[in-house]
Amino acid sequence: MHRPELPDKIRLMINLAIVGLGTWGQRHLRSARTSGRFDINIAVDPVAERAGLVADENGLELRASLDEVLSDPAIDAISLATPHTLHTDQIVAAAAAGKHVYTEKPFALNASDARRAVVAAEEAGIIVGLGHDQRHYPVITRLKEMIDGGDFGEVLTVETTLSHLSLLQPYRDLFAGEGETYARGWRLSDAEAPAGPISQFGLHRIDIFIHLLGEIEWVFAAGSNKAISPSFTDTVSATFGFRNGVTGTLGNSLATPLYNRLQVFGTDIWAESTGPETFEEYRECSLVDLVVFSGEDTDFQGFEIVDSVEKNFGSFADAIEGKAPFIIPLSQMVNTIEVVDALQKSLETGQRVTVGEA
Repeated sequence: MHRPELPDKIRLMINLAIVGLGTWGQRHLRSARTSGRFDINIAVDPVAERAGLVADENGLELRASLDEVLSDPAIDAISLATPHTLHTDQIVAAAAAGKHVYTEKPFALNASDARRAVVAAEEAGIIVGLGHDQRHYPVITRLKEMIDGGDFGEVLTVETTLSHLSLLQPYRDLFAGEGETYARGWRLSDAEAPAGPISQFGLHRIDIFIHLLGEIEWVFAAGSNKAISPSFTDTVSATFGFRNGVTGTLGNSLATPLYNRLQVFGTDIWAESTGPETFEEYRECSLVDLVVFSGEDTDFQGFEIVDSVEKNFGSFADAIEGKAPFIIPLSQMVNTIEVVDALQKSLETGQRVTVGEA
């Protein structure tokens, strides 16, 4: 295909190819374009019928394979909205081709693969961006400022609950032998989501814990299996110990109506953030309000719903252009997956597990 001459302003943008044009690949496309930092003309997707329609609607040239994109010298970076089991090898392949890569979560499905991806990226000198976009929520920015500024006094513990049932019926259909009725059935596979609700969406809050308070040292977890099948853990309760001595708890279920909150407790104040009541708004920005209580005064704060994925792509672009590091350090990307490994081992053994030793 002949590429038309582009204005100078466009030439200076980062040439990004979208890999996977499903729901989240289309979100990558929308948010990356909205950021104004990327020139996006090329995509890869194996589902020709769906991808062809999306590509036509968005002015994309559809390529047959990832290799065809990685060998194109005009492409600077790729975004991965692909099955989780593919992420590590695709990151390694992108690194070998010298392409920067933004990957949807999870970064990897085990700590060994996470470390392998990081080594490949560091050796190649490429930038890796990761889709834990909740770090860009205005309320999370505010909480981070408060913690770092000492507003809480000594932070003692953090709590979060994140539950919704968008995948409940698909999982029930799967266990009833009707899993093919779900268009994105690969997401339900044990291979793609080995930690159940944690792999599906709970690890977003593990990332927020690490962002706010540093890396996690140990995990103790228990699960229940009352909503879908006796063989499937649909709900997880976990306790964490941070390296700085703070503790935390996480409740995560894919079998209850939408509910989510985040609380930070300190010696001087506590703060609680909650989110929208509809799933559509939740998918855009899951935490929007903040209550701060000092024992004498209660302060209510509201924050706008932002496109946090757009802001995450902006951070990715800044890192590529050398303006600022990507918002998630590689070491924290690995720690998040180490924590998930530890959670799985704790669920299996009923014991407290040291992170990094699972």
